[in-house]
Amino acid sequence: MLSVLTILSLCLSVAFAFVPARSSEFHQVTRLQNDAQSANEDLRSRAEKLRREVEELEAKMKREKPSASSTASSAPAVLKKTYTTLDDSEWTLSYRFASDPPPKDDADDGNDQVRLRFYSGKVGIKLKSDGYTDITDDEQVKDITYSKFWGWDEEISNEDGLRYLLFSADVEKSADDNNPGTDRFYFQARVEQDERSKEISLADGKVTVKRDIEPPGGFWGVLSGKGILAQFRVCGDFVCRPR
Repeated sequence: MLSVLTILSLCLSVAFAFVPARSSEFHQVTRLQNDAQSANEDLRSRAEKLRREVEELEAKMKREKPSASSTASSAPAVLKKTYTTLDDSEWTLSYRFASDPPPKDDADDGNDQVRLRFYSGKVGIKLKSDGYTDITDDEQVKDITYSKFWGWDEEISNEDGLRYLLFSADVEKSADDNNPGTDRFYFQARVEQDERSKEISLADGKVTVKRDIEPPGGFWGVLSGKGILAQFRVCGDFVCRPR
């Protein structure tokens, strides 16, 4: 029969036999936890480094990218042409007018009314200081021919006290026009001048044509009234821009 001391010795031996195994497992778990923590710290470090690199790259791109203002300043400046006097000024005249004025509101709705033929385009002119008007560019003139631009004048209207530019042109119309041939058209525009810069601009351009007025009742007796009574009728508009 085993003594009590023998039994106790065997129990202690068994207990100490399990201690190394448990200690080994504990150290393995601790090592894995440390490895995982190190891996996380390494990932955070790499992410932080990548973020700093991205920020530095964005800052560099902003410094090197030209701004809109610098781009605009580096582009060649296009100076706007301005005038403070009409003498020797040059203009691009954009027009649209018909060969005949539109019928009056009180005109009879008869079959003799013809459909108006409109002309539009651009022509360059120069208002010379000697009062003559020159054609400087007629490449964008279509279907008509400006035979001649007559002298120009600046007048102050008795009606509204405003300044107006006046000039006229002989226009050869298209052969298929309802009223073919050459007619004289009159151009009138209001002269506006800035109080500070004294820059001149032209506004409210109107094109008119002179037409005879039929006598009351359409009868002059033995005398012809053609050319005695006439009026200027608006047949179109135009705008002028400095060139």
